[in-house]
Amino acid sequence: MKQVKLVATPTDELDISALFQQATSFLRQYGKLLLVVALVGLLAGFIRYWKTPDLYTSSIVLQPTILTEPEQIAVISNWCELIQKKERRLLAKQFNVDISLVRKVESIKVEELQKIFTPKNYTAFTISVVVRDTTILQPLQNGMLYALENSGYVKEKLASRKNILKSMIQTVQLEMTRLSKLQQVVETSFQQPTNAGGHLMLNVSDISTQIANLEERKLNYEEELSFISPVNVLQHFYTPLNPTFPVLLKQLALGLGGGLFLGMLTSFYLHYRRKTMN
Repeated sequence: MKQVKLVATPTDELDISALFQQATSFLRQYGKLLLVVALVGLLAGFIRYWKTPDLYTSSIVLQPTILTEPEQIAVISNWCELIQKKERRLLAKQFNVDISLVRKVESIKVEELQKIFTPKNYTAFTISVVVRDTTILQPLQNGMLYALENSGYVKEKLASRKNILKSMIQTVQLEMTRLSKLQQVVETSFQQPTNAGGHLMLNVSDISTQIANLEERKLNYEEELSFISPVNVLQHFYTPLNPTFPVLLKQLALGLGGGLFLGMLTSFYLHYRRKTMN
């Protein structure tokens, strides 16, 4: 019986030392090119940082009282679309401000604070803006409030609510006047000799309690009427001290990364061309 000898075939093994030598040779040939391109990338990143205008981020917290939160957010989302579509003239008209102010607004973003929707959802929401000049934040806030408060539907709803409050105040005042007259009658009757003195004293106490409760309701209605508005401002726009964009380190890192990437592509191209020509 013949014995078959197995001959081991050489396998392709990764020669780390050879790869290291090739990488070292590659860096010797193109290291200066990579260094120059990386420095150019850093310079480009610095120039971009220097040339890019500073952008600041601020936010305002609002609470709707006439419209529900989803309805109010839908209105503000339309502002975002106008900014994206470069329709700043229309937005300036809605805000009742000069268009030069709106041109300094880079973006508008709205976010609800409560994600659960209910039919009477009047919780707060946040409007975040990115602007080029922090001095426009207060006029911008005034313009936003003007737009939210002066639509036809909101003005009609607000007027209706005010009329209801005034009517309720008048009704409470009439009831208080009636009870005051009744109280006077009871007190007069109490001063006269009668066998029902204890009963009359109880009636006077009850009437005084009712008048006090009505007075409290009246004050609440008057307070609501004096402060009523389509939107309550829970937090005004704040003035940031430092710009959000650009960030020097980020721009330098992007420039360095881009320079190294272009340098590697150029080096590989030159290396491949030299190999093919040989």
